Amino acid sequence: MGGHLLDLRSQLGFYKFYHNNPKNVFIHSIFVPTILFSSCCMLHRVTIYHGISLTALLSVFFFLFYCLLYLPTGLLAGLLLLLLNLALVDHRIHLSFKQEVSLFVIGWIFQFIGHGVFEKKRPALIDNVVQSLVLAPYFIMFEFLFKLGFMPQLKATLEHDLEIKRRNFGKQK
Repeated sequence: MGGHLLDLRSQLGFYKFYHNNPKNVFIHSIFVPTILFSSCCMLHRVTIYHGISLTALLSVFFFLFYCLLYLPTGLLAGLLLLLLNLALVDHRIHLSFKQEVSLFVIGWIFQFIGHGVFEKKRPALIDNVVQSLVLAPYFIMFEFLFKLGFMPQLKATLEHDLEIKRRNFGKQK
């Protein structure tokens, strides 16, 4: 289901298959960034080498993967990750570990509510944990860009691909 690792259409299509109910996408639009933010805050507490946090290292990997998928949006995602990292390094974010964990848990609760109540489909992370966790913030960024009217052809292509997957999925049942 995950397709080619560095094919944007395939990667977004994988994620879109599990996230096409508007209410679920809205919930994810709020709580994927919440999970990303709280994860970055928690992982920033882990220093791996000369003051470099685990958040900084993972941000570089996310940035590279996103750029390999599609450079313009990869650069935008990288800028957002850089700003978050700078805010953490400069101590502009003041949350306790308990607050970070609370945001993280609340984010996940709402994700599962979105899938169970609105999507009526298991979460993508059941089929591919790593792909889902890495791709989720990028997918949400694309959803936001689509709402602003950017990349209408890509949006239409993903919706067309989704309709074909739905038909094929229905035939398999």
